[in-house]
Amino acid sequence: MSTEAWLLVLAGLACVAVVCVATGARLRGGARTDAWLPPELKGQRLAYVERTFRSDGDVQVVARVDRAYRNGAGVITLVELKSRTTDRVWSADIVELSAQRVALAGETGEPVAGIGWVVVQSAVGRTAHRVSLLSQDAVHDLVSRRADLLAGVALPRYPATRGLCASCAYRRRCDSTESRDT
Repeated sequence: MSTEAWLLVLAGLACVAVVCVATGARLRGGARTDAWLPPELKGQRLAYVERTFRSDGDVQVVARVDRAYRNGAGVITLVELKSRTTDRVWSADIVELSAQRVALAGETGEPVAGIGWVVVQSAVGRTAHRVSLLSQDAVHDLVSRRADLLAGVALPRYPATRGLCASCAYRRRCDSTESRDT
């Protein structure tokens, strides 16, 4: 067989292999890596993945973005991925996304949406939850409060839910824990 004939055979085999791989991925469901995205984010372009941003100014916020999607108008929407036993959004998730918003906008100057998404992977599957983010001022207030707590200028407050005290790593150091225990 001539060299040209062998090249044609090899090219044909390569085409068949590509079609087989693509068909197999589609049959396994692997072709759509964004199948879990909420409808509002479908068709948007993935802008950032696992990237750390730092805002500037008097109050610096540093946050790592799980995923960020850019719509046609250039607005960024943040997505936080969580693995949990229960399908639930915590207030800490909203604080985390809000800090990401301040850090990303502060470093890049890009507009970031006032809503974000917490995607929870739990026993029931993946669920996307739309959340409203805190304002920049609210995030700066939280950063300032943390600094005051660490400096000993401010006193900690008990959480609204007693269950949080039970799982707190600092429970033994808390002066008044005994008065809250039953």
